[in-house]
Amino acid sequence: MYWQTLLFTLETTMPVILLVVLGIWLKYRGIVDSAFVEASSKLVFRVSLPVLMFMAIATADIQLEQHLELTVFVALAAVIAYFAAVGWATLVGVNVVQYGAFVQASFRSNLGIVGLALCINAYGDAGAVLGALVLAVVTPIYNLLSVWVLAQQGQAVNWRQQWVAMAQNPLIIAIVLAVPFSVSGLEIPTMVARAGNALASMTLPLALIGIGASLSASALKQANRLTWHIVGLKLLILPSLVGVAAWCIGFRHEELAVIVLMFASPTAAAAFVMAGAMKADVKLTANAIALTTLGAGITVSGFVYVIGLLPLV
Repeated sequence: MYWQTLLFTLETTMPVILLVVLGIWLKYRGIVDSAFVEASSKLVFRVSLPVLMFMAIATADIQLEQHLELTVFVALAAVIAYFAAVGWATLVGVNVVQYGAFVQASFRSNLGIVGLALCINAYGDAGAVLGALVLAVVTPIYNLLSVWVLAQQGQAVNWRQQWVAMAQNPLIIAIVLAVPFSVSGLEIPTMVARAGNALASMTLPLALIGIGASLSASALKQANRLTWHIVGLKLLILPSLVGVAAWCIGFRHEELAVIVLMFASPTAAAAFVMAGAMKADVKLTANAIALTTLGAGITVSGFVYVIGLLPLV
């Protein structure tokens, strides 16, 4: 039992960790650089990840009514995580200049890359479908709440522009287009499916290598008290609360694990972009992204192992 659980844990988390470490090594050796990271990030976000989402959902037999409880729960969990981060920021006395960056970095998970990779490693196609559903529901909520908390620092917000940007999000578009195929049973032409699968298969390796290459060793030196509060909140406290709540409500098996994996993922890289656009503390955000990414290898492994010990997975 214990060895099987340990093996399941390693099979879930180690591929992600190894690819991130590979990215760090490639950057250190000068094989990849900042230009590669920027270009690969655009390719992943605008092309290959949307294709991965589309193929995962379009080729699956999804009964939306069976996952209604899951989608409602993760939506509520995202909102509650936001308010928990707000409460924590107030409790530890975060100043007004760093408040928005602190809250966003504490509650916003890297769903599209790290979270999805963990779900796929753990449960294959089933994990990809459940992860995509969580991503489709939570991503717009993350965007709205991030804009809201960052706007409290006095930045004017064009809400119409924000809604348009969300409607044009390639991931959301891909998921919306894929649902009719899944519900109706329409088959994707073989030639298109093979090309799509080939493109989708490059997504996670390229994205994870890019994450590793973007990490900076200076984050460890620059980390301050607030950074470590973010790490504890993002990697331990919030996913624990969400996981316990999911268990108490009755989620089991893949759904429970996917919920925990998605919310236990490190701070999203999109938080840095949003913080910069809203004139928030980008240094605190960058340090939080780096440290939560490095720490997630340990904490996520712990969550997977604990879940595996329970008769649920």
